[in-house]
Amino acid sequence: MKVPSDVQKVVKALPEDKRKKVEAIVRRHIDACHRMGVDVEYLDRVWIEAIESVEIEEKFPELVETQQWPDAEPARRYEVYEPPRAEW
Repeated sequence: MKVPSDVQKVVKALPEDKRKKVEAIVRRHIDACHRMGVDVEYLDRVWIEAIESVEIEEKFPELVETQQWPDAEPARRYEVYEPPRAEW
């Protein structure tokens, strides 16, 4: 499967540490596809999404899921919306 040259250029322009993170995400995706017996499709999109994921993780590290993350989640309660009723 061929990755377009514009995507290759973007990946090669990344700093070494960021490129390794992106490559790890893509490798996990491909390995998962092979384990599930699914053809790897749209590899260019996979690379782009991996780059976006790494950038988001670096920009907002508090959003990255860790072992403590579920415990730090505040308790939330969502009330069910009840539309007004017409009284007859």
